[in-house]
Amino acid sequence: MVKEHTSVKTTIVQCFLRGLVRIIFRPKMDFTSDAAKNALLSEPCVIVSNHVRGFDGAVILTLLRKKPITALVAQDMLDKYSALRRIFPYLPCITIDREHPSLAWLRESRAIIKAGGSIYLCPEGKCSFDHVVRAYKPGFVTLAAMTQVPVVPVYHNGEYHPFPLKRFRMLVGDPVYLEPPPLGLNADVMAEEADQVHSITQQLEAQLNGCIRALPRQGDENEISH
Repeated sequence: MVKEHTSVKTTIVQCFLRGLVRIIFRPKMDFTSDAAKNALLSEPCVIVSNHVRGFDGAVILTLLRKKPITALVAQDMLDKYSALRRIFPYLPCITIDREHPSLAWLRESRAIIKAGGSIYLCPEGKCSFDHVVRAYKPGFVTLAAMTQVPVVPVYHNGEYHPFPLKRFRMLVGDPVYLEPPPLGLNADVMAEEADQVHSITQQLEAQLNGCIRALPRQGDENEISH
């Protein structure tokens, strides 16, 4: 279900959130090229990013306030965290019931894109508190192929520290256009496309951080791929 308030109170809350995010996290958004900037800010698209904390979407939506973007949010996350429950009703979002999966989110997302909006989601499906960008689930591939809009990959460092510590930074990559194959989408094609966007996200991570975090091997406490 799409949830979005349209009252004066919503405008006030959103302005407050933008100010709070900018003061506390000092976010900085960069683009790999003009094509990346135009795709993100000027046309409908499917925006995908890594997932570090439950409020990634809230922060990114406040940064992209000039464009109509709707975020996909897991209902169980809203049920679990009271802070998210208080924030997300004032941001455009589609809630997904992961305990009872359905294609309702896909239908609602298609309608939003056809109306000129964009969709933001985290294909990892859960938070990666260790900042490792795990494999992407392919649902976003179906959405992008069906609506014929580009996928815009985003990597953010997930640094939610109060001033004057590390600032929140995100890097927006070039748009990826996913054309459905002549025989249509299948599980293998979707997985390949999802892996491609995942690899691009890791490249953005390397560009922003200078390295790619990897899952530790057995017996290793930490492993960083350079």
